[in-house]
Amino acid sequence: MRCDLANARMGQLVGADHRTYSQVTARIERAEIEALVEGGCPVVTYLPGGRLIWHDEDDAWPAWADARSAKDTVTGGRWESPDGGTAVVLVFHD
Repeated sequence: MRCDLANARMGQLVGADHRTYSQVTARIERAEIEALVEGGCPVVTYLPGGRLIWHDEDDAWPAWADARSAKDTVTGGRWESPDGGTAVVLVFHD
């Protein structure tokens, strides 16, 4: 499922799974991102202009593949919910 997230705040967001995620690590290495995505973690893309898009299930890996091949610089961070859920947030920089 892919959907826009309109309720994000600085350092915290509510995912499409209704969990509240907070930033744990602003920058993680590519190998860690791949391991998390392969393990089933959702991916959130943060696009220039402030648009956030949630990607889970079949959409998470293609979102990561798009980020890897982007012409823009993309950084990845690890975000977690209080119940132990993990999400990868990919930030596209102009």
